[in-house]
Amino acid sequence: MLLAGFEPEEESPIVFLRLRKAVRKRGLRVRSIAPYASRGLTKLSGGLLPLMGLGLLFLALNLQMLTFSGDLVVSESGGGPALKVYHAVFASVGLLVLVRGRLVRWRPEMVAYFVVIGATTLVASLHFGAQFVLANTVFAIYAAVIGATVGRMTGAGAAIRVLRWTSVVVLLLVLGKAVVFLPEILRFLAAPNGHPLLPTFYGGGPNIEATWVAMGGLFLIGSRLFVPYVLGSGVLSIAYASRVGLITVTFVVFSGIVGTMLRDGSGSARWRRWLLPVALIVLTVVGVSAARGVTGADYIAQRFQRIGEDPGSTSRLTLWIGGADVFTAHPFGVGLGNAVPQIERAIAANIKEDNLHNLYLQHLVDTGVQGLVVFLLLAGLAWHRVLVSRFQNPMVLYVGIYFVLALLQFRGAEALLWFVYGLQRGAATLPEEMNAA
Repeated sequence: MLLAGFEPEEESPIVFLRLRKAVRKRGLRVRSIAPYASRGLTKLSGGLLPLMGLGLLFLALNLQMLTFSGDLVVSESGGGPALKVYHAVFASVGLLVLVRGRLVRWRPEMVAYFVVIGATTLVASLHFGAQFVLANTVFAIYAAVIGATVGRMTGAGAAIRVLRWTSVVVLLLVLGKAVVFLPEILRFLAAPNGHPLLPTFYGGGPNIEATWVAMGGLFLIGSRLFVPYVLGSGVLSIAYASRVGLITVTFVVFSGIVGTMLRDGSGSARWRRWLLPVALIVLTVVGVSAARGVTGADYIAQRFQRIGEDPGSTSRLTLWIGGADVFTAHPFGVGLGNAVPQIERAIAANIKEDNLHNLYLQHLVDTGVQGLVVFLLLAGLAWHRVLVSRFQNPMVLYVGIYFVLALLQFRGAEALLWFVYGLQRGAATLPEEMNAA
């Protein structure tokens, strides 16, 4: 068979090399693609740009509280400059990626989501005022656009490899920071209450940091580093006394086991499927047994047992009850970022949190019934793709698990989520052979 007159949509040598591999595998003859060989090989260094850009962008989003001085901002609101390193990275590397690549058409549910919440917020701001969180939403859109572009340039296989190694780097950085602040962690474990007080790379404190780091384990599924990564993120969650962090670790392990079970295989590969769950169960039993009687080490277990009674649970219940009251009064939303101020007025009390710790309720209060509908549409389609992919695509899993954890965690308008959402969308526009190459 002859591929005459074929013109690849991308001039990147990465795409060319994958196409050539796929064509040769099928025994096809290629004639007009030959001119791209010399051009692609001579520009091999330029073809590394999407991969390097992807790694740098993802790393920057995981270090989002890092300032130009090298310090970590304690909180997003006050206590530090508004512009951080990841803003500069996205302003430079992100724009370079957009120049070299092509824009990818968004899925309809993505367009519907941002149009609905944007229009609702603009209308509601006329009465309730505008909040800075709207700027975070604009940046999330920008991150999704860049993610889709670089995903189309690299393909799923190469993107996952970059995300895998970048996640390992992030885990090592976070664990290194934990060693630096080990005295504070030990002080906390000696008299645990809430979470240790230390700066984090992620906005939202140690609980959020433990969650995002654990989610990075999804990219390690199928790698030899998966078990060490899961153990490292589990230890971090325990040190931070993060219940959601440990729940995330559980989801990651479950996803790895299900994906392994559903993966096609035969012969000696079948018994290997049981190695991962058995190893993790043994390590869990050993870890729990070793933690018994150790001062502070069993605090996380006590936090699970006291759900509904400890301050973390009661503060969430206060937010959720107040949020329901605000929704009853304003069923079409009060605008992004206005939920907490309106709850404070409804319950006549000050609230330390800046979000409701439940993105479904957050969307219901902030953007009304219509905002919740489009958010549910995103979540439903994300899990449809998880099931269709048979738990085999880590980027799809990353998005799907985010929407599960959104019942208890996250702040809304996460650029990390939308960057990966864009990545898997951009990679999905390439032929299957290129993604598998």
